[in-house]
Amino acid sequence: MSDSKIWAALEPMYPSALEDIPLDGQWLKPPFADDPGGRAVVCNDGDFQFVVVDRKKGTVLYVCEDDESVIASTLETFVQIVAAWESIDRDTVGPEDDDGFSAVKKSFESQLKTLDPLAAGPNEFWSLYTEELTSEDYVDVDDLDEELDDELGEEEAEFEDSGDDFDEDDDYSDGEPDELRIDA
Repeated sequence: MSDSKIWAALEPMYPSALEDIPLDGQWLKPPFADDPGGRAVVCNDGDFQFVVVDRKKGTVLYVCEDDESVIASTLETFVQIVAAWESIDRDTVGPEDDDGFSAVKKSFESQLKTLDPLAAGPNEFWSLYTEELTSEDYVDVDDLDEELDDELGEEEAEFEDSGDDFDEDDDYSDGEPDELRIDA
């Protein structure tokens, strides 16, 4: 399969739809380099994770070191799977909304089984990823940032309400405040 045929499938999704796919790395433009197996490298994290297109079969694979899993059995189904995956980003806030996310996950899995039974297999990319998202170990970094901001905001409010005075003009150069203020 030529670079132009691969790009014809990827270009309409480049970059925004491709960036919604849960992968680290940069989606590439042609000309595509080949991996040692002669497959076109279409996404690369600069380290050890790749997305490749098998030039003979058209299969889209996720490669992480020595492990490979199917993302899509063909480029055509890859386009359809990406469209189905985008609905997860649009339809739910994420795994922290357990009921909503569970329903969207089941809908995606059902669509995937219809679109591409091979890609819906139990040890393939999508099943492994959706399983990871629904595990109790999953941590959404954005949520952690919001929780930390909330905690810091509460601590600042408590400090301001405590009556402690802080003189911003005091340089504390002698190790002591310029004036000692005791609030009784």
